[in-house]
Parts: sequence; C-alpha cells; structure tokens
Amino acid sequence: MKTTVFAFHPDLANGSRINASLAKTASEAGFEVRDVYQLYPDFKIDVAAEQAALEAA
Repeated sequence: MKTTVFAFHPDLANGSRINASLAKTASEAGFEVRDVYQLYPDFKIDVAAEQAALEAA
C-alpha cells in the first residue's frame, strides 16, 4: 500500500512556500504527489485516471 497526496494550488512551485514544502517533503518520503493544477491546466480532470491512482495507492 502506498500513500497518494493530491496537491491543489495554481502555482505550487512558486506561489505557496508551505504547500511546495509539504509536497516536496512528501515526495522525498516516497509518497506519490499529484499536482492537480499541473496535470490538468485546462481543468478537465480525468476522473477515471484519478480514481485509478487512488485504487493503486
């Protein structure tokens, strides 16, 4: 079993030091971090893909 972290911020790398730090730390600890804004800049979320990511966790 693994842990998946969903990060929601329009500019995760530059716009939020706290969220960027949390995402980086989680990634370095081996968690899967999914930056939803980066994955879906057009806001058309692939629900099936995200459900599959959760089921694989």
